Amino acid sequence: MDLEVRHLRAVCAIADHGSISKAAAALKTPQPSLAAQLRRIESMFGSALFERGREGARPTALGAWVLARSRSLLPAFEELRRDGMRYAGRRLVRVGCMSSHLAVHVIRTLRELLPDAEVSMRTEEAMDVLPSLLRSQRLELATLADYPGRALVPPPGVGYTPVAHEPIFVGLSASHPLAGRAEVELADLAGEEWSLPVMIEVGHREHFAEACAAAGFVPRIGCEATLSVAVDLIAASRCVGMFQATSRGYPGIVIRPLAGTPLRFRHLIGWTEAGPVDPQVGGLVAAVRRAYWADAGDTPAYRSWLGRHGPLPQPQTDAHSAPV
Repeated sequence: MDLEVRHLRAVCAIADHGSISKAAAALKTPQPSLAAQLRRIESMFGSALFERGREGARPTALGAWVLARSRSLLPAFEELRRDGMRYAGRRLVRVGCMSSHLAVHVIRTLRELLPDAEVSMRTEEAMDVLPSLLRSQRLELATLADYPGRALVPPPGVGYTPVAHEPIFVGLSASHPLAGRAEVELADLAGEEWSLPVMIEVGHREHFAEACAAAGFVPRIGCEATLSVAVDLIAASRCVGMFQATSRGYPGIVIRPLAGTPLRFRHLIGWTEAGPVDPQVGGLVAAVRRAYWADAGDTPAYRSWLGRHGPLPQPQTDAHSAPV
């Protein structure tokens, strides 16, 4: 077997995500296929590239060496492909998305604004990797989020612009004693176990801990799970969890606002200033904002909350700054 670019991408994905299963999901490849591919790559090199255990996949000494070389080579291949497409008169827009409802609107708007571009998308369970992918020009566009007191600052050559501030709601079992309230006091959840995502971006956990401390308690993290597992646990009254206000809900779960809005975050769009998106940023952001507020109006819990409180203060429109 000859070593190919896709093999280098597979090795980097496993290292970036910490496990074969998460890397397979990101690469949109069946896990058994990626595991078999890794075995063939390791056979080619003559030794294991990763140590597999309960905590996931960790690079061996050989794996770390291969990773370092792969990370230096892949940008060159990406640049070759990108420049080749430009030479042929085609545009490439690679989009990285955090787990939010903006992704669909961003992709749809891009295809309207740049109908001749090749648009591809990758999703990340945690968005911490996205700024570095923008900085290295491995992405042209990304949806991001930050939290009060922890504003993201764009790296050189990258622009950020805010879309909207959004409150964070709580998800409870439909049979929970607080499920009938229009709004739930965070302090009333002091005795609950909480579910947090397995991978969570910098700022979210700290913002949550600070809000709980202000409410007079230290949260008990009962589980760290993927969304599909977390919703089952919440519906079964095993824990409670945080949800975006634009969430449409899940069977057996009610999503309620938190009184006083102690938890919130900000949607951002990031892009490479030398890429094809830069001239279209104004139109893109305006369209995504319209779609976001249309979604808000179609979400009963959020629509009701907005009727009582109005929108959170809207971000400034300076496309290169990141104010809170």
